[in-house]
Amino acid sequence: MSDHVIDPFSHFRSVRSDAQARRTAIMQRVRGTYFRHPKHEEVSEHIDDLIGLMIEVRERQDDPDSAREHEARGIAIIAEPRAGKSTLLRRVFREHPAFPAYGRPNCALVTVTPQGACTLDRFALDTLRKLGMPISEVPRQEIRLAHMIRNQLKLMGVKILHIDEAHHITQPANAVQIKRIINTFKCLMIDDEWPVSLIFSGIPELTAALQKDTQVGERLKFVSLDGLTIDGDAQRMGSIVRRLAQVAELEITPEHIAGITPRLIHAGGYQLGRSIEYVQDAIECCLKRLDRTTSGTVTPSPLLVPEDFARAFARSRGVQADDNPFVVGDWEATDPFRALGTSSTFADDDRGPSSRATAKFKASRKGC
Repeated sequence: MSDHVIDPFSHFRSVRSDAQARRTAIMQRVRGTYFRHPKHEEVSEHIDDLIGLMIEVRERQDDPDSAREHEARGIAIIAEPRAGKSTLLRRVFREHPAFPAYGRPNCALVTVTPQGACTLDRFALDTLRKLGMPISEVPRQEIRLAHMIRNQLKLMGVKILHIDEAHHITQPANAVQIKRIINTFKCLMIDDEWPVSLIFSGIPELTAALQKDTQVGERLKFVSLDGLTIDGDAQRMGSIVRRLAQVAELEITPEHIAGITPRLIHAGGYQLGRSIEYVQDAIECCLKRLDRTTSGTVTPSPLLVPEDFARAFARSRGVQADDNPFVVGDWEATDPFRALGTSSTFADDDRGPSSRATAKFKASRKGC
């Protein structure tokens, strides 16, 4: 066997057509465009407070007349799936002057994403691997495991641990397992040698798990990311559609924006992150459509149209055209979480919607 390892990305690039390479470059710009979350400043302020408390506690330790205090605090960012939690936090971390090396080994903040059901062993393996200490076996004693993680955090100079998708800690059916990992979080925050602040991000189920132990819950500040409403957010979503179209060098009419944005918010499950993803997907569908219809010297008008959004939704959910909120008139009755219809989808059928599906999603959100 050859010792030479083929770079898969070089190979992938070599087999792509010029049109595909051009679309990739455009979509890289589109997906790299960030829209500041309404809670950006609030989250950033909470992180400032964490850092300020760390400095305050550290300086009190140098004062012999001051009461000894070691423990750190934490933040929990709670929102529905696809609300944009991870994107928000990554942007806050990268912009914060305390973390210029975020994502690299010499940063005081590290993000860990537990894989699957997060038992204490799984959390330890993922965290230690992220900290540059891959191990295959972990000690069975809970306190030894907490100290092993603490020691590696100290060795790497990490004072803030961000646990993304932290609701995975609620997945083990065994309540004892959940208690063990919550105890480990507590140990990390109250350690007298190297207290570590914790930042959790996850879906609402995480809140109950963290608050079940009052010693953990009372050390946390909770930030909720609200979902979208049509009345309150349609204008902002329209601006996002317009801006991303400009980044892709596409045009979209004001009439189309006005018609698309309420449907877009509904299709995205009233969550900012998912709604933006559908705009990105629609732009990619538009670019493919334009490449297919380009013939010789005839270049189609670079217009982003509602059909591009309909196709993007169909490609994502695999639903019938009747259940596509970008196709049907009664779009508020469609279920944005439904996947895989039984008949042809809009992605495969360019005809209009046929008969209405019987099972429809009944929107119950206030302010929609």
